Amino acid sequence: MTLDPRAQLPPGPRHAGIGAGFVRDCAIAGGAEERLANRLALIAEEVLGAAPANAGLVGLALADRRHSMRLSVDFTASDLDLAGLDQSRRGDIEEGEEIGLYLAARLADRLTTEPLDRGGLRLSFDVGRAYPAMTPDAAPAGLGPISGPAADPDDATLALLVQWAEAAELGGPAFRTAPRVLDQRAQGDLFARVALDARRRPVGGLFWHPFGRRLMELAGPALLLPEGEARAAVAGALLDAALAGLVRKKIQGLVVLEPSPDMPRAGFETVGHLPSADGATWPVLFRALEEDPGGISWVPAVLKDWVTATTRRLALGRDIEEPARPKRATGAAMAAETDRARGRVTLRSLIAAGDAAEVAAGNVALFRDQGFSEIRALLDLGKPDQAAFAEGLVQAGLAPAALIPDAAGDLLLLAAAE
Repeated sequence: MTLDPRAQLPPGPRHAGIGAGFVRDCAIAGGAEERLANRLALIAEEVLGAAPANAGLVGLALADRRHSMRLSVDFTASDLDLAGLDQSRRGDIEEGEEIGLYLAARLADRLTTEPLDRGGLRLSFDVGRAYPAMTPDAAPAGLGPISGPAADPDDATLALLVQWAEAAELGGPAFRTAPRVLDQRAQGDLFARVALDARRRPVGGLFWHPFGRRLMELAGPALLLPEGEARAAVAGALLDAALAGLVRKKIQGLVVLEPSPDMPRAGFETVGHLPSADGATWPVLFRALEEDPGGISWVPAVLKDWVTATTRRLALGRDIEEPARPKRATGAAMAAETDRARGRVTLRSLIAAGDAAEVAAGNVALFRDQGFSEIRALLDLGKPDQAAFAEGLVQAGLAPAALIPDAAGDLLLLAAAE
């Protein structure tokens, strides 16, 4: 069922219940399970109830993304006090009206912001679908060597690959829960190439998904053959097939944040190293798919030496400029993506303001106190305001770890491992 309901309501508690009912009914009508519909409704209720009086009409839109549902909340102005969205502010807002924004942010699996035309602001709350737990089947013995080129698989083949990879704990988190992977691909959030043996059974796979503006992140490969030449041949064929599938797709480059030992390294360059909690580090790899035209990097003083040296090492044509402070004096907020199983959190800029450094340091302290052992932050150097978070991140113990080239704004990864 196509789902694209929209509504506009005034801000404040008086209309919050109406918005919640609208979102819940539309989600149920679109096939969402009750748990998911209730979470989306509560997000709408909390945001509407806590929205500032000067927000004007607040737009609500619900989109079915197969593996998740997205509630978009549109404001006609961007100069709003939405600091309550930041999790590190909990101690300051527990008794205040901003607790609604805090709860809404906590209920979402992913929260992002983007500017709208004429000075507006959109908040997007993604809530993932629940998939029943299943025990995956193990791959049969005697899988043969690759036969023919790796290709875009049908659903049955892709599901079988994911089941076998999950049973063998291969490929990483992307190769888990076959129904979710199928939904991600159907939505256009994941792409795959699979290698087959002579009996048309999967022997390996490589995934990629959007990362930043015009980049793709590779995941895998998951290889089901034992060590040896046949296994290496599968890895090479999968990467060749992925590159062929990205030709003329206006993709600027490929990034590999966690390269598996089987990932072919030829054609990739190392753009940094990420630390892990066990004291080890692994390289961050990048492969350009088109010529870099050059651009501007907005870099704060605390990071200028490292970014300048790395930019020169990678031979990037960048004008490195120091940004002005954000126009907004207070109200900064960061979003956090958590992976509790691996003890990892990644912080991103949500709303930049003059108190960004304090907010950044507060977020690092919050997740450190919660026991997260790998803390990362991702800054877009193409957006001047995001630089305001850098000083607080560095003061809290994060260090620049990798610079991922993007002519419209390089992506800077900062990291710390406890």
